[in-house]
Amino acid sequence: QHGSWCLSVQTECSFTGSGLAGYELGRRARGLVEAMAVAGSGAVSIMLALLAQFREPFSTVLRPTRECWPSPAGDGPSYDLVIDIAVGGSASRLEALRETWAGPAARDGRGCSVMNLFVRAAPAPAVHHHRAVDEVFLFLNTTDTYERLPVKVVGSLQWLSAHVRYKYVLKTDDDAWICMHSLLETLAAFPRSRLYWGKMNTRHALISSVLHHGFVHSAFTDYFRGATHYSTYAFGAAYVLSHDVAALVSDEQGVDAAEHVRIEDVLVGELINRRLGGAVSARDARNSTISLGYTRRKGDASTRSRATKIHLRKLCTASSSGGRGSIVVHRIFPAQVRTCAGLAVHRLCACDGRRGACSGALPGPAPALRERGRG
Repeated sequence: QHGSWCLSVQTECSFTGSGLAGYELGRRARGLVEAMAVAGSGAVSIMLALLAQFREPFSTVLRPTRECWPSPAGDGPSYDLVIDIAVGGSASRLEALRETWAGPAARDGRGCSVMNLFVRAAPAPAVHHHRAVDEVFLFLNTTDTYERLPVKVVGSLQWLSAHVRYKYVLKTDDDAWICMHSLLETLAAFPRSRLYWGKMNTRHALISSVLHHGFVHSAFTDYFRGATHYSTYAFGAAYVLSHDVAALVSDEQGVDAAEHVRIEDVLVGELINRRLGGAVSARDARNSTISLGYTRRKGDASTRSRATKIHLRKLCTASSSGGRGSIVVHRIFPAQVRTCAGLAVHRLCACDGRRGACSGALPGPAPALRERGRG
């Protein structure tokens, strides 16, 4: 059943033939850990500790207890933001995120409702929800490889549309640091529907280099016949979709495309352009808003190692972007995620929202994020 989803807690569901064919809502964390062990995951020990805290999974629609902005549908509260984190096999990366911006302690001082969705590949898919800290681990039946990343991302968006009420979803990876309060302030001014925000790439030539995963050129043109270039798309390090755009990207057509097209960010942009065209509000983030954590050096094979503390200080504090600092810093190691978290305390606004406004106000009591003009 290509693209089908099993939504019953009571029934174990198994599908064949497609990475997005379905998921299980496992009734015991033990089954999930066993599946991870079979996959040879290096994150088994940390997952054991995390899943020991989790309640039994269930299939009801998840809603928050509070929200910053009224729900567009007017049918009760919805999460202001879901962070969709594509997690690989590194336990140290996951641990760094949960110790800093994506962990339970990061909730303090924020008035908005934020859910963290950690998305992993596993041979036995499952969902585990920790309501106390609005945290979900979603395991999809796919593999942790570059060419299967579209399956992981589109699959997680499809699960969100079925099980969570939310306004925006930010897709990012497990090698990023985010100043959450600054991100929420940015979203406050945006429309609640038809939104696509990120660092945009326009009219990118089709990739045909063998050095860049040689299969991607033919896979894209085989599916989107007649394409001569990629549509405008936001780089995959971090981009935001409103709930309606995310649902469109992950519908039956999106699920089918994810099984064939191998470049996740390009695919999302292509689906949005072909389905919505000018009806979507594509907002281009400033170059300093979403930043690389390393400095490029021509011919340097280990460019990520160039992320010095001096460079990170420019990105993670308020010395760039007109005094605001970067909202997202990506392609950094776990130690550098912690470094960014430590440096961010020197911003005019704390990234957990405990003081000041990231727009440049002087330090003071953390104001509630209010509804702004939607421009």
